[in-house]
Amino acid sequence: MKQKLLNLFLFLIISITSFAQVANQPNDYVVCDDDNDGFALFDLTYVDVQVLGSQSAEDYTITYHETQSDAINGINALYYLYVNNTDWLQIIYVRLEDNNTGSYDTTELSLVVNPTPIVTASTSLELCDDDADEIAVFDLTIKDAEITNGNTDWSVTYYETNADAQAQTNVITNPTAYTNNSVNGYGANPQTLFVVVTDINTGCLGFTTLTIRVLPNPTPSNTIPDLVLCDEINTGDEVEVFDLTVNELLIFNGEPGTSITYHVSESDAFSGSNSISDPTQFSNTVSPQTIYARVTNNTTGCFAVVDFDIYVDSLPDLNFESSYSFCVGDTLVIDSELSTLDYSFQWALNGNPIPDETQASLTVTQSGFYEVSVISLLGCGTTIILINVEEIVCTDSDDDGVIDSDEDINGNGDLEDDDTDDDGIPNYLDSDDDGDNVETIDEITLISGRSSNNTIHQFIDTDEDSIENYLDDDDDGDGILTIDEDYNNNGDPTDDDTNSNTIPDYLESSVALNVNQFSTIEFKLFPNPTKDEVSIQFNISQVETIKIKVYDVQGKRVNVSHNTDENRTILNTSHLSSGLYFVELQNGAIKSIQKLIKE
Repeated sequence: MKQKLLNLFLFLIISITSFAQVANQPNDYVVCDDDNDGFALFDLTYVDVQVLGSQSAEDYTITYHETQSDAINGINALYYLYVNNTDWLQIIYVRLEDNNTGSYDTTELSLVVNPTPIVTASTSLELCDDDADEIAVFDLTIKDAEITNGNTDWSVTYYETNADAQAQTNVITNPTAYTNNSVNGYGANPQTLFVVVTDINTGCLGFTTLTIRVLPNPTPSNTIPDLVLCDEINTGDEVEVFDLTVNELLIFNGEPGTSITYHVSESDAFSGSNSISDPTQFSNTVSPQTIYARVTNNTTGCFAVVDFDIYVDSLPDLNFESSYSFCVGDTLVIDSELSTLDYSFQWALNGNPIPDETQASLTVTQSGFYEVSVISLLGCGTTIILINVEEIVCTDSDDDGVIDSDEDINGNGDLEDDDTDDDGIPNYLDSDDDGDNVETIDEITLISGRSSNNTIHQFIDTDEDSIENYLDDDDDGDGILTIDEDYNNNGDPTDDDTNSNTIPDYLESSVALNVNQFSTIEFKLFPNPTKDEVSIQFNISQVETIKIKVYDVQGKRVNVSHNTDENRTILNTSHLSSGLYFVELQNGAIKSIQKLIKE
């Protein structure tokens, strides 16, 4: 019997141990403080589930108490909506009681109040408008430090609506390049964005707003007239002292609260650097010169840049020859190459104004003394030029386009001793004066060129060696004779265009197919400048095969006697006038030219 009672007692003990209530330890109950006073409202039922664990809520009653003693005695239970009475952190006690047996268990609960980021609306973020559409690209993140007051434990995100901010959805994904909303082609201006500030340690949130605004730029007139001054003493230096501010009323365009600075470069104007210290006393450095005016709103700092030119006007530089001639039956055009927008003209013949001849050029049909009065429309003065024009009988014995008088290359009055290509035919009877297989008439009728005094034909010099093409057997100066640039071997170099750019090869130095023939004669001239004689020293020994020719700056050959001794030749230059000459040495197909100055 005793043994049966003992077994029953052990069974009851085991049963009570197996089914006793357990008050599980809950996690800290953490809330964010909306006013940062350290106190917050807690819904204590929030932790019931954690205290119960796997136990059924129907079998147990949970109560919360401010002291452990109250929890043990089951008295002074707290209302389930509870405000902590100790700021930031308070420990309260939990009683779990079995509804059937009255048995209980207790545990602790930490009530934690975390501060919430309290932020206010930041100052607005403003950008200047670049094209008057009220749309700009903003870097919102430059306001992060202001919004967080430098708190590195807080992060900032931006939203277009308050609803999105509260729900933390549809965050602006690229806050460093945000374009304000567009409405009918123009920006929403100003626009309010909604900001969420998160404490990265606690997850507590704060809310504020950010206003973004596109500011208008000043609108100065973009048609600022140029400033023009006359060269007071007509020195030709084109430098005067300008007052750049004379058009400021037009530049301001009636906008108050703006200021102007002047700059000599566009980059300086846009950066606002290196402004002209005294724009009322500015001396130009070139003419024309562009000046850049930066118009700045003194409040916003937004600016616009406009420009205008300044230049100095002087008496016109007329490059007329003192005399011209034209052939009987032809006409002559005398052109000032000036603009009627800047100057007015009046032509006269033998002292009498020619009616209706008020243009920049004059077509002459008769000989006489012509004069042109050129008046600056800016009132900077008048220039009068007198020109003698002769009508001459032009004989062209070989019909090559160059009159006989111009074919007296050495200028001695004897046409018979001028034979440029040494073919035994004087130039005035030779239709190919330089023997390059290109007719003289073709070499003087190129579109480009310049007029030469007392010369009816155009002065054409492709390689700019001061020898006219019709007297030059290497017109493009590439070291290959024109006659050797007949690459199709039909006897006519004018139809060879190997690179198909419409320029004959003999006029284009970049095309030199016969490079195996290309070489030069190296020689020295000394003394240079010279007075009575000059020595030529060669880099080859067979000097007797070298032909020596001397030309003046007009391309006319001049007679110069010379003596050769071994590798040196002495030229007698005593009879030459002072000036620039060209010494040409030719050995077969090889030709070299050097300048010679006669003092």
